[in-house]
Amino acid sequence: MVFLKTLLIILLVFFGLKLMARYLGPILLKYVFKKVQKNMQEKFNSAQSQTQDKEPKSSKTFKSKPKESKVGEYVDYEEID
Repeated sequence: MVFLKTLLIILLVFFGLKLMARYLGPILLKYVFKKVQKNMQEKFNSAQSQTQDKEPKSSKTFKSKPKESKVGEYVDYEEID
């Protein structure tokens, strides 16, 4: 009789946990995902503000000099039979 009581308690605990996981699982996951999303958004915003602070605030345009390449002259060789 003690064995049946123990088995019944184990089954009730198992099915109770299964039922709680079914209903509380999505709520818990939603909470965790919101926290992670908030964390990532804060990190992204702080990174964006740091990059905007580092950018020069002048509207000058810089003209780059054309690069001169001194590779050499191209020589076309013909095949001799």
